Amino acid sequence: MLKAIILARVSTEDQITEGHSIPAQMEKARQYILQKGFTLKSEYQFDESSLKDKRTKFDQVIEEIRKSTEKVALIVETVDRLQRGFKESVLLDDFRRQGKLEIHFIRENLVVRSESNSSEIQRWDLGVFLAKSYVLQISDNVKRSIEQKLRNGECPTLCPFGYVNSRSIDDKSVIEPHPYKSQIIKRIFEWYASGNYSMSTIVKKVQEDFHIKIQKSRINAILNNPFYYGEMNWKGKLYPHKYTPLISRELYITAENVRLGFNKQPYKLISKIGVLYKA
Repeated sequence: MLKAIILARVSTEDQITEGHSIPAQMEKARQYILQKGFTLKSEYQFDESSLKDKRTKFDQVIEEIRKSTEKVALIVETVDRLQRGFKESVLLDDFRRQGKLEIHFIRENLVVRSESNSSEIQRWDLGVFLAKSYVLQISDNVKRSIEQKLRNGECPTLCPFGYVNSRSIDDKSVIEPHPYKSQIIKRIFEWYASGNYSMSTIVKKVQEDFHIKIQKSRINAILNNPFYYGEMNWKGKLYPHKYTPLISRELYITAENVRLGFNKQPYKLISKIGVLYKA
């Protein structure tokens, strides 16, 4: 009797609402196993995106198939629940050719096994191609959405430390200064811009004055973030944003001069923000 592995996966909320929820996939797969007379070997349920470089749970499925001493049936609802690219096809097809694996795609009514003909393999490949096309379309839509947000002065990611993500009265996403953490940002820039405090000293000052632990690396990231004076750094390019600045541009430049060791030199060109500053 053939032993079966069930794999159920979602990667977006839309898939859940469209009837592709993990419980729904599991129920279909279990019913399929009963109909085929297979024995359930193991189940894998995860919402890990297939676009990630490391699909940990998918790798566990592959490892179980590799270690199996007998042929197993991998049961999935549809091709795009298993894969969205041909990278996985190489591994899976090797197992298929070796007679270690047969894959059952329930919705497509398709089974690929060692003796599958060219038509069945082509149907599998077509399913993968369509799944990959869907992923590419999503990627293009995300890029367009980000570009539009940047043009509108909107932040396409979570807000930096010192701000808070919230919703406006008309239920739109907004970024506002955090009532407490925004004060920490101001003090960090003021302390550092004075030239009297090192980053290590500022770490201690933040803990003493605000009772918050902060790492030196976080201080450095804050001092390098133009968001606080009104511009977003997106992939090396600056975009003005519409949110409330926490510091002035002049204070940012002063701190930048101190950090780069320009505070003792009368004039220097700050390449990052392209202005002359008199120390």
